[in-house]
Amino acid sequence: MNALQLPLSFRRPPVHPGAIGKLLVAVLLNATLPLAAGDEPVPVTPACLTRGEGETTREAVLKIQPPEVELLARLTYAEASSTGFQDDPRVYAGIAWGVMNRVRLSAVSATARRDYGSGVAGVIFKPQQFNPAVSLKSPFSRDFLCPRDAGRWTLAQKAACRALEAADNPFIQTPWEHKQGLSLVVNFYYPQSVQARGPLAPWEASQTLRFIGDPSADGNLPSADRIRFYRLAQPPGDVGRP
Repeated sequence: MNALQLPLSFRRPPVHPGAIGKLLVAVLLNATLPLAAGDEPVPVTPACLTRGEGETTREAVLKIQPPEVELLARLTYAEASSTGFQDDPRVYAGIAWGVMNRVRLSAVSATARRDYGSGVAGVIFKPQQFNPAVSLKSPFSRDFLCPRDAGRWTLAQKAACRALEAADNPFIQTPWEHKQGLSLVVNFYYPQSVQARGPLAPWEASQTLRFIGDPSADGNLPSADRIRFYRLAQPPGDVGRP
């Protein structure tokens, strides 16, 4: 998001994990800590990271070279924390899909790459975008570096895995999106975040973005009072060009 400059938030080409990638996903989703006989297994959270003196969040995270699924899950976990609805699975799904919409659009458009970055890491760490998770000034950046809640981490992992697999994107709705297999929903805003500047996004009246409306209550996306999603009014003119 250009969009993400505030409490807001807002992408590498479609990721089709091979056998090794799928195995990694399975391991991440089912990881457990060994306990004494008779005890219930406990889901594992990822390693806690710390920022060295003068180090950015990006530098602290990328120095461990996390797999894309972990990087996206960390971002999703932290951003969900900032919304105020960190127990809603649909919030995690909406954030993860929104990030991957940027990744996939950037893979086929130089304009999108300039605006959003390239690849999962490039999109996540694009300056002034996912500030709730990345900014040194944001308290939620601690959640990005150290996701401590195992239940919420599981929600973030599942959302990240599904978005990376690229199947059944709930934001592919318009004729252009169905034809291209891409979504133009690339901006989102958290109206009830403690970092929000108001109930509406600063770009609400923009001519280049359109609020998508309130998603269906029986769908897989959160209601607009939790996350407001925005679609580009026009697709980048260079989609599909080298």
